This record gives sequence, C-alpha cells and structure tokens, in this order.
Amino acid sequence: MQKAIQTIASGMTWFSQILAELGLLGLLLVVFYEVVARYLLNRPTVFSVEISEYLLVLVTFLSAGWVLREDRHVRMLALVSILPERLRLFLDISTSLLVMIFCVVLMWKGGKTVIMAYLGGYHSSSLLNFPLWIPYSIIPFGAFILGVQSIVRIGDRVKTLKRSRV
Repeated sequence: MQKAIQTIASGMTWFSQILAELGLLGLLLVVFYEVVARYLLNRPTVFSVEISEYLLVLVTFLSAGWVLREDRHVRMLALVSILPERLRLFLDISTSLLVMIFCVVLMWKGGKTVIMAYLGGYHSSSLLNFPLWIPYSIIPFGAFILGVQSIVRIGDRVKTLKRSRV
C-alpha cells in the first residue's frame, strides 16, 4: 500500500513540477516582453502584472511538493545537525504532521474560496476580466500535492525509525 501511495505521489509531484517549470518559463517571457514593450517601444501592456501574479502563485504552490520531496525546504541545519538521529527523525515526523494539518486547512478554506468564486462568477477587476476560480484553484491543488508528499515523508521516516531500533 505504501509503495502505491509513493508511486501516485511521485507522479502527481512530477506533474506539478512540470507545470511549475512551464509557469516559470511563462513568467520569464511575460516579464521580458513587458520590459521590452515598456522601455524600448514605449507601449506598456495592460495584462503583464496580472498574468505575472497568477504565474507566481502557480510556481510557488505547485513546486512546494517537489521541494519537500527533494528535501530542500529551509531549516536550521546548525541546530538539527547536532541532534541525535532518532530525535531528528521524531522532529521530522512532527513537522511533517504539522505541514499535513496546514495543508488540510489550506485545501478546505481554499476549496471553499474556489467554489464561491466559481458559483458567484467572480472575475478580476482588470481589463482581462479573468475568472478568478482558476488561479484560486492552484492553492488547494498545491496544498494537496504538498500534503500527499508529507504523508510519504512520514512513512519514510517511520520506516527509518523502525530500522534504527533493530
């Protein structure tokens, strides 16, 4: 069962990582185009700031699961490295549980916001008139990926903890 969860989590994380990379490429192109249009052609666009904001949210939330899988989140290595291995594993499990709880709250509240924006027909107040449920849905989706990756991390740490006892 754990292997199946890891495989599914790995696939979802890979997919969200690819989307985040494409979003980062899109962000680069939008900002580059805006700089050229504004400062060289003296014709700024009306859409670049709004699109950049949406792409920044996409990159941030969809890459969080991948960052956790690659073990690249910010932490206090000076403190953690002096702790015994078992205590580090317990702390890692505890922080992963806190991340999971945070992701559940983010999915719940974010999901409510997406549904409200969709049913209410909310659109951005800019000239683009973009439907807001689309960028809002990135947040609970990214939280879901991060939460699933936290479950995998907890399973790995528990397995390592059991092995170290033997």
